[in-house]
Amino acid sequence: MFTSAFALASAQTDPAPGPSAPVTPAQLDPFSDPLIKQVQARQEKAVKGDTKETKALTVDLEKWTKEQPTNYLLMAYLGSVYTLDSRDAWPGPGKLTYLKNGGKLMDAAVAAAPDNPAVRFVRAIDYYELPFFFGKGKTARDDFQILLKQIDGEVKTPYLLDIETQQAIYYYSGLCFKQLAQVAEARAAWLNGLKLDPNSALATKIKTELGRMR
Repeated sequence: MFTSAFALASAQTDPAPGPSAPVTPAQLDPFSDPLIKQVQARQEKAVKGDTKETKALTVDLEKWTKEQPTNYLLMAYLGSVYTLDSRDAWPGPGKLTYLKNGGKLMDAAVAAAPDNPAVRFVRAIDYYELPFFFGKGKTARDDFQILLKQIDGEVKTPYLLDIETQQAIYYYSGLCFKQLAQVAEARAAWLNGLKLDPNSALATKIKTELGRMR
């Protein structure tokens, strides 16, 4: 299974007699937070072209990030929504400003919370979806590689990610690797994602992608 990285940390016993080190409890999947679920749903509408929702979500996220300056997942989402504002802005300096500010916020969020897979995942997807000439493809790939190592336990994280989140990471990792012509890595990511839940909606998408590689 791929959940070993998110199990409760094992207590370590000193060689000499003495008490064991305290057990560090795992933290819940950041995407399970009710406010984040709301942000996700609204961002999905924005991604599909709802410009009113994009503007409204920008205003709300700017407010929430000021109220919760250490909530780096909200910061990452604000950066991601800024890239949508750039999409909707009239051609000119403002369009590029939104894009630059979005990137700065997402980079700052990852730098501040490097062990939070949700924060890194938001940036990874956003950078993967940007046009290739923006030069963010390598950062997206590197993010996905770290996320996969977090799932596999090679890189430690205190968060217990849901199966759905883990499968989404595998799915988008595969898309990113395929975009960069890393076919073997894409296939491996999709096959591992499929093992988590072969009957989910994401599994159907993974099977479609695997079918296209034949």
